[in-house]
Parts: sequence; C-alpha cells; structure tokens
Amino acid sequence: QEAGCGALRSLCANTANRVKVAAHGGIEAVLVGMDAHTGAAGVQEGGCEALLNLCNDNDENKVKTADHGGIEAVVAAMDAHAGVEGVQERGCWALCRLCYNNDENKVNTADHGGIEAVVAAMRAHAGAAGVQE
Repeated sequence: QEAGCGALRSLCANTANRVKVAAHGGIEAVLVGMDAHTGAAGVQEGGCEALLNLCNDNDENKVKTADHGGIEAVVAAMDAHAGVEGVQERGCWALCRLCYNNDENKVNTADHGGIEAVVAAMRAHAGAAGVQE
C-alpha cells in the first residue's frame, strides 16, 4: 500500500494524470489502503501525499475525495501518528488542498476535527518548517 500510494503520488504530479487516476478509482484505492493500515505511518503519510496531489488544482477530485471520507481519513492519520512529522506535514498539506477554494470542505474539515489536528501538529512539531508552513 505504501508503494502504491507513492506511485499515485508521483503520477498525480501531472495535471492530466489526476483526472485519469481518479477515473480509475485511485482516490478510493488510497482511502481503502489508509483505512486498512491505520497503524502504518508510511501508508498514512503516502496516502496523505497522494490525496494532496490528486486534489491539487482539481475541484472535482476535492469533492470526490471528501465524499469518500478523505477528510476524515487525513484527520485520523494525523491523530494516530501525532509524533510522526511526515504524517503531520502531509496531512496539513492534504487538508490545505482539500479546502482551497471549497467552502463545503472547509466546513467539513472543521466539523471532523481538522482544525484541532492542524493546531496539534503545529504545537507538537514547532521546529519543523514543513509543518509550520
């Protein structure tokens, strides 16, 4: 799952591939992997990073990710791996991308503990520029 999330993360650095990956069930695959391996920090970090790339400049993927529980998955990853800087950084970025220009996702993120997760990450990793950014 970790390698799969990494592959999708890399593929989704390309704008056209974001559409293709989503059309082939990539969002759902990432979320299933994250759900199946909640204790694996590498899967959670890779999943968050894949989601942030999938949602970068793609409004449809933001909606689809949220509709499939992506916000909850990212917050759960951050909560489960509070001491893992990489999970916290990628989780913050994933929530940032999910919320950018999407008011419904902003409300859903707040409703599902996203604000608390981001603040906790910033406090726990005060010396990590990637989390603070």
